[in-house]
Amino acid sequence: MEYNEEYIQGLLFEKIAGTISEQDNLVAEHAISNHAEARKFWEVLKAKMGTPKGTAFLSTLNPDQAWEKIDESLHQQPGSFFSRNRWALSGVAAVLAIALPLAWYFSSTKQNQTLPPELASKEVYLKTDQGKAVDLASNAQIKLGQTQINTKQKELSYASNNVNSQEWATLVVPVTKDYKIKLSDGTTVWMNAASSLRFPFQFGNQTREVYLTGEAYFEVAKNKEQEFIVHTSYADVHVHGTSFNVNAYTAQNFTAALVEGSVSAKKDNQVIKLKPGEEAVIGKANLEIKTFDAQEVLSWRNGTYSFHNQPLSQISQVLSRWFDVKIAWQTPAVSDQTFTGEIDKNLPLDVVISNLKLTSGMQAEFKNGVLTFK
Repeated sequence: MEYNEEYIQGLLFEKIAGTISEQDNLVAEHAISNHAEARKFWEVLKAKMGTPKGTAFLSTLNPDQAWEKIDESLHQQPGSFFSRNRWALSGVAAVLAIALPLAWYFSSTKQNQTLPPELASKEVYLKTDQGKAVDLASNAQIKLGQTQINTKQKELSYASNNVNSQEWATLVVPVTKDYKIKLSDGTTVWMNAASSLRFPFQFGNQTREVYLTGEAYFEVAKNKEQEFIVHTSYADVHVHGTSFNVNAYTAQNFTAALVEGSVSAKKDNQVIKLKPGEEAVIGKANLEIKTFDAQEVLSWRNGTYSFHNQPLSQISQVLSRWFDVKIAWQTPAVSDQTFTGEIDKNLPLDVVISNLKLTSGMQAEFKNGVLTFK
């Protein structure tokens, strides 16, 4: 795909500000994984944001007030305001004063942008770092260099004849889909809709590392000599062999839930260890430990989403990912109301909406691809 630097940098500003949508986050993660320019920009942006001063500034920044303070020349040079001379503005405050206004700016203008073709796909696909894309919609055996790709019944496995291979690939699972992959070390990963996993065809000798966007359940093959690390944009999970679920769609909803074994979650310089039945979540500043209901956290693997006293804003995100619909609010305050129930991914959307109305009492209307809550 053609790399649109200005558009991607805008998404990265939204990502660091925590205002990015799930679909746009998938685009941003794809750019970080596949383009050195985006990866470098993201690392610099995180470094600026990661200081105590930067964190404090972001937590108190008012987007509307900050926007008023931005130089009017941002609008006088459309298409060039992400140029390096503007990024070179010194100081955390200068950078972050731009971050939130840019998030606002892109939220109102990016709807005219088109997604990269492969990310707009409705089917699961695999893409190598060399740019080769493989459609995984049907059962097939595909040769990629010295790697044999096998797909069968929504599951991917592979074998490489080159034990020293340094090639990486990204498995992209779009909205409405789910998929399963078996990695070279025997680790099995179940991926939820609107997720991606970047992985090597062969792990190195020191660690086993993958990069996750979205949500996935891991059964890690035991290996005391090689730590397994799941990197996300919000925190990392370190294990040697265990079963756990990672939800990394957004910072607000990030969780690492341990089912069996022992894991550590790491964010910046903070490390916390979990016991089975515990999950790591991101609090106001640091990682926190909570207990979780396995039925709620893991039900997505069986095609259902169980929720108990969940805000409608969170429930609607699942509906958007599973049924590929846009969400609208006739009354914004309704998004904070909590409900209890279950969503079955295998049912038609109109049936799901009817069931929610009956069991939870929520009011909604679906028309022209938009699900409006009243």
